[in-house]
This record gives sequence, C-alpha cells and structure tokens, in this order.
Amino acid sequence: MSFLRVLALWLCGAVTVGLASCDDDDDTMTGSGAQNIVQVAQGNPAFSTLVAAVTKADLGTTLTGTGPFTVFAPTNDAFAKLPAPFNSAANITAITDQNQISQLRGILLYHVVGADISAASIPNGASTRTTARPATTVGGAAINDNTLYLTKNSTGVFINGNTRVVTADVDASNGTIHAIDNVLMPPTQTIAALVTARATASSAPEFTLLLQALQRPAAAAVLTAAANASANVTVFAPTDAAFRALLGSNQLSSVSDADLVAILSRHVIATGRVFSSDLAAGSVTTLGGPVTIASTGSSFTVRGGSGTAANITTANLLATNGVVHVIDQVIRP
Repeated sequence: MSFLRVLALWLCGAVTVGLASCDDDDDTMTGSGAQNIVQVAQGNPAFSTLVAAVTKADLGTTLTGTGPFTVFAPTNDAFAKLPAPFNSAANITAITDQNQISQLRGILLYHVVGADISAASIPNGASTRTTARPATTVGGAAINDNTLYLTKNSTGVFINGNTRVVTADVDASNGTIHAIDNVLMPPTQTIAALVTARATASSAPEFTLLLQALQRPAAAAVLTAAANASANVTVFAPTDAAFRALLGSNQLSSVSDADLVAILSRHVIATGRVFSSDLAAGSVTTLGGPVTIASTGSSFTVRGGSGTAANITTANLLATNGVVHVIDQVIRP
C-alpha cells in the first residue's frame, strides 16, 4: 500500500463533524501584489512548512510562473496534523525517498488551481467544482481526481466540505493565496471501495453490515451507484452499531429484499456531492424519498419517515465518485 494511500486513510479517519477552526498560526498574512506566490509564502512565517514542501517537491519554478494561480495554502498547523514525515518543515526537508517526494508533489499540486479565484467570486450556497492541478503528473502518471469543491456559507469558505479558509485573498503578482486549516488529500477510491476497505479493516471495521446489505442481489442498483466511477453521489453510511440498533436480536438476513432496498435508498442522494458545508435544515431528496436535515450548532442529523434521527458522526469522506457521511442510526423510510 502506498504512503499516499495510508495518508489518505489516516486523514479520512481524522475528520469528524463539528470541527471548528483551531489554527494557531498568525492569520495577519498579507501580500503586496508585487511579489509572486512563492515570495509571499516565504515572507509569511505561518507558511514555513509549505515553503519547505514546495522546495522539496521542486515546484518553485512552477509557482513563480506567470499564472494566474490560486493556491489553497495549508498553514504550519495544518501540516502538523499529518503523520511524519510530512508534519514539519524539518521532516520534509530531510525526505530522501523519491516516492515520498513524488507523492508530496502530487498532494501540493492538488492545492493549485490554474485561475485567479477570489473569495468574493465563490458563489454562496451549494459546492462548485473547480479543477486543480494537471490531469497527469510530471512523470505522466494519471491522477485519480483533480477536482476541488468550494462552498461559501454564512460561516466562511470551505474546500471539500471540512477544510476552512482561515485567511482569504492574500495577493500575489501571479495570483491569490488562501490560507487553509487542513492539507487537502485527493481521493483514491470509489464509494464502494471506501466502504469495502472500512468493512474489511483488520482493526475496528465499521461497515461490515452495510457491505453485507449492499451485496444482497436486491440491492444491486444501489451498489452500482456506489461503484460507478462516473457517478456523483452522496451516501449516508450507517455503522455496524447503527444496524445493530435497528436489528436488535435479529440478523440482517431477516430483513426482506423490499424493505432492505427501501432502507438503503434513503441513504443515497443521487444528484451530486452534498458536503457538510452545503447542508441546511430542511428536506433533501434521496433515491428512496425525502429525508429531513436538522442542525444543532455545527452538527447535523438526518431523519427519514420514522425512527430515531441519525447523527452525522464523521463527515466529508471524499471519494472519486462522491462523498460519504458516517451516521450512527439507520435512516428508516
């Protein structure tokens, strides 16, 4: 398993609902517009780890080019959330493994958009798709996904649902920098692959019953949507504990095909990626009919026609064909 794959899984497990920005870096970042993006970053201490990463990945020439570029720039605190060796300027500078350097380059390029995007130009409301980085690496290897999803709501600007812009519109001569509180990770799995990986994990598997449900022949249409590489869907994924709360002492096999399909269909929004930053109180249409979203502070619940409302316990697990929100109750028709 590649280091990038391990890192992506680690980050997915670390994203929980209701995380407020806790960036301790200096948020008084400024750019005069006379310096290029690299020079602006070099002049801001909060970007010292990013500068080390750009240097190690040999991206300085790219980011001093004419552009225009928009760089969603992780702060030092954002890098510090990662496992070594990507968690500090010193550790990044010490990397000698060429595979890790290549992976670092791919991660950094995921933060670069070939256009000048100001915070004011991002529309309010549902996420908009923005293509970041080239479709292939310098070595010609295909990249799984090069799309960022930008949302602006009453609390700020978000990327891929859970990453917040902590300082917007730092001007540079060849574009704009937006400081962010997480390192963005390009997705590497479809929703079906993500569910399978978490169902078969050697430690603390959480989707074994969901996977069993999706593998029932009657659920083929739902599984196809989750596995379709060209799809763009949102899945509310109940944990094993959620299914056990529904089943009680019964087995999953006791649920009829018709009931199973009706239940699973209430967990899929087929009209696109809906990130936690897109959610608002009200009704949302799923494959199986409407569900009701309610908010409690920065957290959300989802409820079908009956039963206990499900809390979104882990949000915004980004897949190549959609996004997954982990929930603690099964949504009932």
